[in-house]
Amino acid sequence: MSTNAVTALEVTDEPFLIASLIERCPKTAMIRELMMNALEASRHAPAGRRLVEISEQQVDDVSKLTLWNTGPGMDDVELHRICNIASSIGKEKSLTGNFGMGAKVASLPSNQRGMRYRSCKNGRVHEVILCKRDGVYGRLRRHERTTGEYLEVIDVTDIAVAEGRSCDEEWTEVVLFGNDAAQDTVRDPYNGNPEQDAQWLATYLYHRFYRLPDGVKVILLRGTNKLGDNRQFLPITARLQLFERHETIQCADGIRIYYLYDAPYGSGSGHNKSISGAIASAVSTCAVIHKDEMYDVRRGKNWTFDAPIFGIPFGAKHISVHIELPDGYDVVPDGYRQFLRYGQGEQPNVSANDFAELVRDNRPQWLIDIIHSLAPDSASSDEIRNELQRLLNQLRVRRVSPKV
Repeated sequence: MSTNAVTALEVTDEPFLIASLIERCPKTAMIRELMMNALEASRHAPAGRRLVEISEQQVDDVSKLTLWNTGPGMDDVELHRICNIASSIGKEKSLTGNFGMGAKVASLPSNQRGMRYRSCKNGRVHEVILCKRDGVYGRLRRHERTTGEYLEVIDVTDIAVAEGRSCDEEWTEVVLFGNDAAQDTVRDPYNGNPEQDAQWLATYLYHRFYRLPDGVKVILLRGTNKLGDNRQFLPITARLQLFERHETIQCADGIRIYYLYDAPYGSGSGHNKSISGAIASAVSTCAVIHKDEMYDVRRGKNWTFDAPIFGIPFGAKHISVHIELPDGYDVVPDGYRQFLRYGQGEQPNVSANDFAELVRDNRPQWLIDIIHSLAPDSASSDEIRNELQRLLNQLRVRRVSPKV
């Protein structure tokens, strides 16, 4: 068919389309998208300098969350171009891979006051601020004193050097200003909607990134983690030595199942052993893994409730199950990377429950033995039964016994 047989569709109302893309994006996708950009860039830095640093930066005496990474930087032209929707540099766009709009789209709903990009390339640092003004998303135009022009991208080399940044290597930095000048984006990234606890950042990373690119270090600087000083973020796969027992089972279709047992931390503490020295939550989890990211993560009471269908009726508080799908498995991420979908048919969401029978049938014997050891004894069963009856009485629920 001739290439002139179709007239390409155009967008009549671009501001509306852009606002719709941005404001429909789940807010909590923000850190995932920013981190993916930082990780992908830093993996191209020289060995020993593949680094992502997360810190707090004071802007008018208010803490603002900052992500800085080594790797290929951008000059003024590239920095201007990268701000456009569906634009990316050095990455191939595809409907199943990189869409070229992730970090911008995911961050702007929670940073309408602004998100500042700085990037160093060829010894010069340039800056652009994305924001929302008068109902329009775009680049902030600022007055350049020396030329008298209003520019979208400005040279801030002297400012960056004065703030302690080196121009001897390429890097990129993002600072999140939030939706309000007084918003502390380190501790309140979504301006209270939704609210986050003190360790939200480390916990999110821990329950999203199953592995990091080779040689890349992620450091949470003082103020961005619950332990106070600078701490390296380690994903689950880098902390396996802290688990009492773990095993990987290779199944059909290239699927791998990881079984992890995290013994109790002391007596009566309510924590798992891997909590020692951790900057994130150490609760047990069940998740689907695809291309080193975690989806459909179950934890806490949700995992305890679902665990029996995976063959874990007891001890789910100390047992994690992770189902890893091979890269070529017929699944695709949804547009905002919240879910995995099957590639065929009605493309339903991929659920960990879909693999419950596979998990149950492949449990190693040592895990079965641990599950049996964690089963309540008869005395405990009586206590549970009595407690349930007390709750039934309290709720005035009448229990009807079957007649013979």
